[in-house]
Amino acid sequence: MKNVLSKITDIVSDPYAFVGSVREQTGKKVIGCFPMHVPEELVHAAGMLPVVIWRSNEAVTWGHAHVPAYDCGITRSFVDDAVRGKLPFMDGMVFHVRQCLQAGEFPYIMERNVKPAYQKNLYLPALYPGEAIKDFTITELDVFKTSLEEFSGNKITDEKLKESFEIYNLNRSLLERVYEIRREKPEILKAKEMMQIVWSSMLMPKEDHNKILTELISKMEAKEVIPDKTRIRVIPVGGLCQTIQPDILDLIEDLGMIIPDDDLYVGSRYFANKVSLDGDPIDALAKRYLTKSPLCPTKGVWDIHWGDEAIKKMNDNNARGIISIMIKYCPPHACYYPDFKSKMDKEGINEIMIQVEHEIISLESVKTRLQTFVEILGGV
Repeated sequence: MKNVLSKITDIVSDPYAFVGSVREQTGKKVIGCFPMHVPEELVHAAGMLPVVIWRSNEAVTWGHAHVPAYDCGITRSFVDDAVRGKLPFMDGMVFHVRQCLQAGEFPYIMERNVKPAYQKNLYLPALYPGEAIKDFTITELDVFKTSLEEFSGNKITDEKLKESFEIYNLNRSLLERVYEIRREKPEILKAKEMMQIVWSSMLMPKEDHNKILTELISKMEAKEVIPDKTRIRVIPVGGLCQTIQPDILDLIEDLGMIIPDDDLYVGSRYFANKVSLDGDPIDALAKRYLTKSPLCPTKGVWDIHWGDEAIKKMNDNNARGIISIMIKYCPPHACYYPDFKSKMDKEGINEIMIQVEHEIISLESVKTRLQTFVEILGGV
C-alpha cells in the first residue's frame, strides 16, 4: 500500500512533467479541462487525453500582469503557468464559462496572451426547471463534440463514447470503493493522501488509474488498522475547483481531528454520479450534468439546500462538526456561504469556516481557529 501511494505522490508532485511524459509516450494530444463540469468523456472518446486544469504550487509572478489580484488561486496560477511557458504539452483547453465570473474571463485572457491550438468555451446552463434547459445542454454538448472531432480528426461515434463511459464509470466506482473503506476505517489514509488519490485521477489516463486503484483497494481491504476513538470526526466542505493546501489538511489531523469523508471537489464531488449507458450518449452526459446532487453553487440550484447535504454526510459518518474550506475570491462559495452558515446555526451544527488563498496563508491564525473549534467540539 505504501508503494502504491508513493507512485501517486510522485505523479501529483510534478503534474507538468507527468502529463508531458504521457503525451510523449502515447502521442495523444492533451486537452486541459477547466474544473468542474467539462465532460472529459467526450475528449477521451476523440482519442485525446483530458486532464483537469490544476493550481500551481508556486507563487504567481508574471501572471500579475495579465489577471487581477482578486481572482482565485487556480485562475491566477494557471495564467501564470501559461505566460511563463510551463504548459507546452497542452494542445488545447476547454473552459466552462458560466460557472463563475472568473471562469468567464479566463479564456479571453488565455486567447489574448497564449492561445492554444484548440480552445473551446463551453456554456452549460444553470439548473432551472423546464425542458429548455435540457435541450440547451444537449445542443451545447453536441457543438463541443463536433469541435473535438474537427480538432482531433477522429469521429466520436456512439460506440466510442459508451466505451469511454464504461472506463470513467469504473474509475468512479473504484474511487467510491476507496471512500467506502476510508469511511469504515478512516485511520487508513491521511487526508492529503486521499486528495492525492483523487487528483491523480484528474491527471492520468483513466485506464492506468483504474489499475492503480484496483491494486490500492486490494491493499486497503487487507490492511488492519487500530481505531482511534479519541479523534474527533469532522467533514470538510467546499474547496471548489482546486486542491487544498496539504498543510491545512495535516493541521486538521494534528489537532486531534480525523476526516472519514468529505464534500470537496478534489474529493468526493469529482466522481459523484455515473453516466448512464442506456439511450443516446449525449443525452446521458446532459443528464449527469443536470443532476442536482451533490449540490454545487456554480450550477445555480435554488430548490435544495447545500446545508442539508452536508448535515446528512456528517450524520452518516458520526461526525461532530463541519469545516467549511472557502477558496479566497471564490464568488459562488462566498455567495452561498451566508445561507449555509445560517442553516448550520439553525440546526445546531458545529461549523467553522477556514478561508485559504493561493500564495500566503497564516497557518498560525488557521491553527488558532481550529484549536478553538476542537475545544467547542469537546476534544480538549
